[in-house]
Amino acid sequence: MRILLAPNALKGSLSAAKAAATIKRALSPRHDVTTFPISDGGDGFIDFFRMLDPQSRLISVTAKNAFHKTKRTSFLLLSDGETAVLETARICGLGSAKANELDPLGASSYGVGEVLSKAISHGARTIYVGLGGVACSDGGAGMAVACGARLYDKKGVPLALGANALLQLARIDLSLLQKNIKGVKIIGIADVTNPLLGIKGSAKIFGPQKGATPKQVCLLDKALSCWAKHLVQAKARSPITIPGAAAAGAIGAGLYSCFKAPLLLGADFLIQKTPLNSLIEDCDMVITCEGKLDEQTFYGKAPMAVLRLAKKHKKPTLFICGQCTLKRFPKKFPFQLAVLTDFAANVQDAKSRAARYLTRVCKNL
Repeated sequence: MRILLAPNALKGSLSAAKAAATIKRALSPRHDVTTFPISDGGDGFIDFFRMLDPQSRLISVTAKNAFHKTKRTSFLLLSDGETAVLETARICGLGSAKANELDPLGASSYGVGEVLSKAISHGARTIYVGLGGVACSDGGAGMAVACGARLYDKKGVPLALGANALLQLARIDLSLLQKNIKGVKIIGIADVTNPLLGIKGSAKIFGPQKGATPKQVCLLDKALSCWAKHLVQAKARSPITIPGAAAAGAIGAGLYSCFKAPLLLGADFLIQKTPLNSLIEDCDMVITCEGKLDEQTFYGKAPMAVLRLAKKHKKPTLFICGQCTLKRFPKKFPFQLAVLTDFAANVQDAKSRAARYLTRVCKNL
């Protein structure tokens, strides 16, 4: 049987490439297996581009992580020498953060702006920014400051970094930022379609996974509302109604408004920029993966693109996830489900020994 493996990363456990390699080892003796690791803008976005462009170069740099500590990170410079790829999860990621580090009100996207600036200094004129998997919720304000934006309170004092400071925001000056990025096209690749504010917005849906309490979720939503209001007053584009603005702690909103970046849905980008459609058409069965299957999966995550194409070509699909919190599954995407926590002692065991449990799932295929 010809099987296509198109896994997304299992956050905090296995990269998409490692998940694909693990499953391929389990299936290859019995099946003809093709691997095509995927990403929707979150974890694995750079690895995905490296697969598409083997001659690309990983550029090592330093930048602040979400908690204001200078760390080594990287961006990708494609073989044309003028296109760069940034992965916000590598710069201010949630997957590598410890529970005692989480600081939803104080965490910042400043490091993303630092890496953006360094990519431009390396000659990049087109920059893809993968949005997802971050530990901050500041709407991209820190990123904008790192690139030249100036944020002030009502007394004219520059704001501190982090979402909490946005509650004191009174004025935004984007003139230096716009000068610094002149001639550079920046494109955001969002891993979700959620809007900036409200019941499906950044704070409400994604705040808790970054450590926010119910009270902090309310403060985050208020802070992002203040950010959006003052962006409009600064004559930037309003991010409020834009799908994907909530992506990566609402860094999507900051990219759209401050950098005039279009926001593309990761699942759609995946279909348009890769041979995924033809790969699925030519196989007998599809296997995709994600760390956690929940409502967010159907807001535009990469596995949704796989499910959509598998349905189009009437291919049987196995969805393997680390854990599942869905009680009902969308009927428009038929698939068989395997959950690693069904084999593991608990969620942490499933994460730490994901390769073993993936192998066990595939044993009887």
